[in-house]
Amino acid sequence: MEAMRILLVDDVHLERMQLAMRLQRLGHVVEAVASGHEAIEKYPLFDPDLLLLDVSMPDMSGTEVAEQIRIKHPDWVPIIFLSGHDEPEMIAKAIDMGGDDYIVKPVNKIVLAAKLKAMQRIAHMRHQLKDTTKSLEQANEKLSQQVNEDGLTKLANRRYLDSKLAEFISWHGRNNFPLTLIMLDVDHFKLFNDHYGHLEGDRCLQAVATELKKNFSRAGELAARYGGEEFVIALSNCDKTRAVRECERLKLCIQQLEIPHSKSTTADIVTVSQGMVSWVPTGLETVENMYEIVDRVLYKAKEQGRNRFVAAEFT
Repeated sequence: MEAMRILLVDDVHLERMQLAMRLQRLGHVVEAVASGHEAIEKYPLFDPDLLLLDVSMPDMSGTEVAEQIRIKHPDWVPIIFLSGHDEPEMIAKAIDMGGDDYIVKPVNKIVLAAKLKAMQRIAHMRHQLKDTTKSLEQANEKLSQQVNEDGLTKLANRRYLDSKLAEFISWHGRNNFPLTLIMLDVDHFKLFNDHYGHLEGDRCLQAVATELKKNFSRAGELAARYGGEEFVIALSNCDKTRAVRECERLKLCIQQLEIPHSKSTTADIVTVSQGMVSWVPTGLETVENMYEIVDRVLYKAKEQGRNRFVAAEFT
């Protein structure tokens, strides 16, 4: 059975040292402190498997320490009280105050060893439970990521975008803050795919997505794949003046990728067209309506020659 980390709390120096030595000889890791306040301070740092706690201490009783630890640290760790009193009422009170067992002083070696074996089994099961819980949390996190993530670009997918944009609209409407929505489209992407092949087409989209993730990953910013070669960026608390700067920055970032596009009638590298709308929501707008509006603005950018952005106010 694996060794336990035991936090020993006893204000009597000699008894504390003697018991600490016994525990160490049994193969456990021991942290011994002299007061309840020290125990409360040391507890989260030491992360014990077991707390051996003297009931009668001058600064703070053992039951008070146990009560504080149970409140501050919901992750249950067994507590064994130590006391020179063997009255049934005292034992019952100690258990009611958060204890799991009770040992009468002077501590009998055989009794101590037996109780520690029982606690080792509990500690082992507790560690297994924590490991299982951690594995489940990691699995759930991965599953959640897969559900909300576009498989090719690793950006947020359309499903997650719809959900977050609805939240953005509602929150900005309640707080009277400006919201910006940018829709961008890779220029002449069908020609790129036909000429370079679908594998290179995928790599192109991935490169654009990486640039979006790099530039729009702060709190209140969301970059997502809308579908095909179209992407959407939502910017919280962003007015038209700032949004124009973001569109200019994004245009330059994509150009600096210098992805060759010999079949483009706009440039010899991959470029993007952008439609942008900034407004202060009422909170009543629908996600579908906002997509329609920003898509129309994007279409104007394409009509005007591509590799540019068109900004519009929504009222």
